[in-house]
Amino acid sequence: MKIIFVSNISWSLFNFRRGLMSEIKNRGHEVVFSAARDDYTVRLEQLGFRYIPISLERKGTNIFKDLWLFLSLIRIYKKEKPDWVFQNSIKPNIYGTIAGRIAGSRCINTVSGLGYLFIRKNFLSKFIRILYKFAGSCAEKTFFQNKDDLQLFLDKGLIDARKCALVAGSGVNTDLFKPNGKKESVSPKDGIVFLYLGRILWDKGIGEFIEAVRILKKDYPLMKVNFLGMIDKGNPAGVSHLQIKKWVEEGLIEYLGEEVDVRPYLANCDCLVLPSYREGIPKALLEASAMELPVIATDVPGCRDAVEQGITGFLIKARDTAALVKAMDNVIKMTETQRKEMGRNGRLKVIRDFSERAVITTYCSQIGL
Repeated sequence: MKIIFVSNISWSLFNFRRGLMSEIKNRGHEVVFSAARDDYTVRLEQLGFRYIPISLERKGTNIFKDLWLFLSLIRIYKKEKPDWVFQNSIKPNIYGTIAGRIAGSRCINTVSGLGYLFIRKNFLSKFIRILYKFAGSCAEKTFFQNKDDLQLFLDKGLIDARKCALVAGSGVNTDLFKPNGKKESVSPKDGIVFLYLGRILWDKGIGEFIEAVRILKKDYPLMKVNFLGMIDKGNPAGVSHLQIKKWVEEGLIEYLGEEVDVRPYLANCDCLVLPSYREGIPKALLEASAMELPVIATDVPGCRDAVEQGITGFLIKARDTAALVKAMDNVIKMTETQRKEMGRNGRLKVIRDFSERAVITTYCSQIGL
């Protein structure tokens, strides 16, 4: 078979679909990918996946550019004649699915979080929901990464219950993400290391996180906060490089850049923090838990699926700086033994509920592999 993977940027395919793409390729099928070119396009090509470029502006609402994307996808699907098309992110899910219907291609969509267009309540978000409803009727199957997003689509009548299902995020390879190598030395309570891992977006709660750090630094001046992840210039909610530089100069954070292998950075921190406003299933939380780290996250769709309150980490109210300060202070005051126990609980949860192998099996079964 020939399977095409379509997303907004190659980065998302590399980070969230690489395992599935490799499994399908290893079973002897042709795997092609199409996304806007970025630094990860070549990395996917080096893994043996053929690339078909598309022009896609994630933050754009230019109808002519979106029409060009739509026509480009029709052309690609008609020319390639794929057996299946896997799509994720808003524009591929919508335009790609309708293009697939016109070209006669079977499409499987993944709603990996509803993004800024669902976080903001405006005309555009309402229009997107209408388009999602039409696209959902054209797709063979739509997978949701958390029950809240699935229920929202069902409650709003955006999808037929017979054409959708839950999948456990992108899954985590627990053979790669494991506690081996994690620092064993006991951190002084004011020298604890917190890590933010992911795209640096305001919608990830970065503003509240910075304010919490500013408050805690008064009592714990040796506390370290590391940021690791992409500065996403193409996202309307992206934090600018200049702003990050100001925080570094203020002594609030260290910016570690962007890395393919995040395990060394997880291994050398005490707690992962993700105060996001909404997620699919955040892989950063799962990877941290798999490496036996306690986590702090917001009690919002996606995050609440990945964290058990008080057992694997702490869930707090979104957009609440005071709650975040309290949770971080709790982690600081925990003993090393208590943090390790919470981390071990987290790994057990990931193995039980979020295995990458289980996720790959779900998708492969859907296309008869």
